[in-house]
Amino acid sequence: MSQGRALHQVQEIELAIIKHTREIKVINARLADDEEIRRFQAQFEAAQSALADAAKRIRGMESQIETVVTKRQAAETRLYSGKVKNPKELQDMQREVEALTRRRAELDDELLLLMMEREEADQAFQQSEAELKDMRGKREAEEQGLHKKKADLTKKAEGLMAERKRALKGIQAAALKTYSSLRTAKANRPVAVLKAKACGACGIEQDGAVIAAIHRDEHLVKCRHCGRILIGL
Repeated sequence: MSQGRALHQVQEIELAIIKHTREIKVINARLADDEEIRRFQAQFEAAQSALADAAKRIRGMESQIETVVTKRQAAETRLYSGKVKNPKELQDMQREVEALTRRRAELDDELLLLMMEREEADQAFQQSEAELKDMRGKREAEEQGLHKKKADLTKKAEGLMAERKRALKGIQAAALKTYSSLRTAKANRPVAVLKAKACGACGIEQDGAVIAAIHRDEHLVKCRHCGRILIGL
């Protein structure tokens, strides 16, 4: 095999390695990207906090109701005990019982609203919990697939590296130096194939001398326009 063709073979191997490496990088980025899970986790924690807050407010309201009930019972007991004889004091006590009764009714209404809010908070919590569980399941399945694909790509890349090493053995140092010097500037494509008398990379038609040199295949020939190594297939 000529040096030009051997370099082209190395180029194709290297391009395949680059392709697999890029795919592995994309997989690694996806594996590291837990933004979606964190978003569902944040929603779950917010719903959990809202439910706990609703329960806390209910406990506070129940405590207020218990205090009002205790006060009213004490006031009623004293009112009907017969120990108080003063009409003005009896009237004040009656008003206190009535006020406490109204307050109990108000607190009962507020408690009902809080219980409805807690029910809504509980539904939101259960929904967010189910969504988080579902998302974690999907994520786990996705990660399993990504890890398998990454392992396959890594194995292929390792095989290509070994293939590249073997291919390099047949290339002379001078030819490899020329190839390496062009690789970065030519976006990892320093070798192009002659197609219908034109460079397959830049598309510029070559003169007869270049075409003849390519057909003789005795040494490396470069495109007169882009400077890539030209070969014929």
